[in-house]
Amino acid sequence: MEILKEVTRSLLSNKVRTFLSMLGIVIGVTAVIMVMSLGAGMKESVTKRLTSLGSNIILVMPGIVGGSGGKIAQALESLQEEDVKDIESMCPSVKKAIGLITGNFLIQHRDKNTRASVYAAPSGIFQILNLKISSGRSFSEDEEEKNVAIIGQEIAYNLFEDENPLGKKIYIVQGGRKLIFEIIGVFAKTGNILMLNPDNLILIPYNTGKYKLFQSHKNVSMILASSFSPEAAESAVMEIDHLLYNKFHQQENYYRIISQEAILNVVSESVSIMNLVLLSIAAVSLVVGGIGIMNIMLVSVVERTREIGIKMAIGASRTRIMIEFLVESIMITFLAGAIGILLGILGSNTIVSAFGKAYGLKPVINPLSLLVAFGVSASVGLFFGLYPAYRASKLSPIEALRYE
Repeated sequence: MEILKEVTRSLLSNKVRTFLSMLGIVIGVTAVIMVMSLGAGMKESVTKRLTSLGSNIILVMPGIVGGSGGKIAQALESLQEEDVKDIESMCPSVKKAIGLITGNFLIQHRDKNTRASVYAAPSGIFQILNLKISSGRSFSEDEEEKNVAIIGQEIAYNLFEDENPLGKKIYIVQGGRKLIFEIIGVFAKTGNILMLNPDNLILIPYNTGKYKLFQSHKNVSMILASSFSPEAAESAVMEIDHLLYNKFHQQENYYRIISQEAILNVVSESVSIMNLVLLSIAAVSLVVGGIGIMNIMLVSVVERTREIGIKMAIGASRTRIMIEFLVESIMITFLAGAIGILLGILGSNTIVSAFGKAYGLKPVINPLSLLVAFGVSASVGLFFGLYPAYRASKLSPIEALRYE
């Protein structure tokens, strides 16, 4: 208790020195907390976006050939309707599978036009993807051969601006042909998710697209599947892979399987690496702050040499002198760490929040990050305070008393 009083007196009697000692640690802890909150917010935002279309989603895409030796890479037309049926019936972990036919077309309404991705899909797509409709409705099984369409927000704005598009007609232009479709729904604004962009997408019934627009036979552009649960997603991927691997006679380049879980893992890994880099940069401030503490404590030892000699002359042991300087160093970092945590929380909720608002990011402050930042700051104080404390304890009492 006596040591704490002595340390407090010393810190208060040299306020400028104490402030300069604390400054580096305060900046370092603040930076660490803000970086960690930004990283956690990024991870949560990406995860939320990827899972907003539904969970346990698996995409099966055609393979790609070429792309080397001067050749242009091109997609294969390898997936067929029978593969959709086989995946749904022969893969126990797969809950549902559907085939989609896609293409990019010119879309017209009166004197306005735009380009958009057109997806022909059965009504079962709404059981797999959580496609939100802001106005209107989805199509049913009874409308599988009707010329109805659901359009994205960008298309609605480009063709209709502020006019209500429901019930209006649009033309999908294919070569010299124009197919007329009635708009029955508009997707809610979501942005690009899982290789799909509902904002710039037109969804039409599968049979309508197959026979009237794409005029495809049995080929599908991709297969969309879902597993029974998140735990079954990995098994579903393995079952689909085994099925197609055997079908294509062990030619893996004929197909690609993309699972939601795999994308989340890649994104999480990328975010973690970026966080590590940013934390390393922020940690430099803590090291610099620690060096600052050591330098100022060494100066303090020199300034208080005669005081140390007097204390030793009246019975203070070397251990007590060492503990006194060590406690002073740790107290500085504890105070700096506490201030840094408060500034870090404040900075996360203001600066980081304002910066991330434009990108849909919200900072997430994890209590563990506060403990880590505080623990690191205390460790820095202990580590960089050892040498000055040791040096103070090794002073000769006689020489210290003679010091002017």
